[in-house]
Amino acid sequence: MALDNLEQLEARIDQLLERHERIKREKELAEKKLQQKESESHQMKGQIRQYERERSEIREKLEKILGHFERLDLP
Repeated sequence: MALDNLEQLEARIDQLLERHERIKREKELAEKKLQQKESESHQMKGQIRQYERERSEIREKLEKILGHFERLDLP
C-alpha cells in the first residue's frame, strides 16, 4: 500500500514537472512574440514620425507655392 502511494506520488510529480516545462515553453514563446510586437511597434512609430515630417514639408512647400500664386495678383 505504501508502495502504491509512492508510485501515485511519483506519477503526480512527473505530471507536474511536465506541466511546468510546458508552461515554461509557452511563457518563453509569449515573451518572444511580445518582443517582436514591441519591435514592430517601435518601427511603425518611426515610420509615422517620418510620414509626419514629410507631410509637414509638403504642406510648407504647398503654402509657398500658393503664396507665389497670390502674389501674381490674377483677376
